Amino acid sequence: MTENVKRAAPAGRPLRKSVAASTTPSDSPCELPRQEKRRQRGGGGARARRKGNRIELELVHKHIDLGIHAERYPLSGSSRFRGSGHDIDLYIWGRDEAPAVAEVKGRKDGAGFTTLERWLGDYDALFLKRNNADPLACLPWRMWVRLLAKVRP
Repeated sequence: MTENVKRAAPAGRPLRKSVAASTTPSDSPCELPRQEKRRQRGGGGARARRKGNRIELELVHKHIDLGIHAERYPLSGSSRFRGSGHDIDLYIWGRDEAPAVAEVKGRKDGAGFTTLERWLGDYDALFLKRNNADPLACLPWRMWVRLLAKVRP
């Protein structure tokens, strides 16, 4: 007959719990199913990647419709291909010139955008200036289209 003997854990490491003594998934975040862990940490998976690709392609097509050549950057967002991690190339000054590089952000409920939209209101531009930094310009799409019409080659 075998005796139920407790053994000591090696120094610095706790003794593992047996399967019967382990906590339930609701008690410990370590025991949650993989999908639930992803949902809790807000990680992006295939769905977030598809959404980002869809938004980037939408903006590329909007620029092409305006007569501005635009391309989605290879591996945008997933790696720093050729040392750059931007989302789209905009050939504003023509295909022979270096493109303007753009980052694209999309949010389901506009979180983070609502304050900017409120500040922008019906104005043509919003300039954001932090101390000791260059200002940022935020334009509504209608103004962006007008500017592109003026600089189009």
